[in-house]
Amino acid sequence: MSRVKKRSKKGKKRGQRLVVAALATVLLLCGASIAVGMMNWMTRVHGDELTDSIRIEVLNGTGEKGLGRTVARELMKKRIDVLFVDNAESFDYPETVLVVRRKKPGVESLFEMLGCRRRVEQIKTDSRVDATLIIGEDYRSLNLGLENDSSLSE
Repeated sequence: MSRVKKRSKKGKKRGQRLVVAALATVLLLCGASIAVGMMNWMTRVHGDELTDSIRIEVLNGTGEKGLGRTVARELMKKRIDVLFVDNAESFDYPETVLVVRRKKPGVESLFEMLGCRRRVEQIKTDSRVDATLIIGEDYRSLNLGLENDSSLSE
């Protein structure tokens, strides 16, 4: 006859405690994940209008090397989706222009936030972007923190 080894009460309790501790840890992590997700959602819904996925393209109208990328980086810090960065058709833009491609409340907020002085509407229903920002020679006056940027030439 074979003998069946019985578990001691101490061993059973230890195993149960480990299972309870593991489940408590999993529940704690799930709760934290849900809380972080809710905070992100609340910020997106009730936060700044600009977080409502404004998609823009940035065109360098000055010819200054790297300016488009620098402006795009600053806009992305403000949670604006920059889909394209390129040069404008010419480099003789004296002032920055925001070209509205789609009517969205966030586009008007972007115009005001930037402190841009010129806004043009060219509504295109098939546009992949909500607006085009053409950077002009007045780029240092925009509310992007570039007024003292030493990496940009004078």
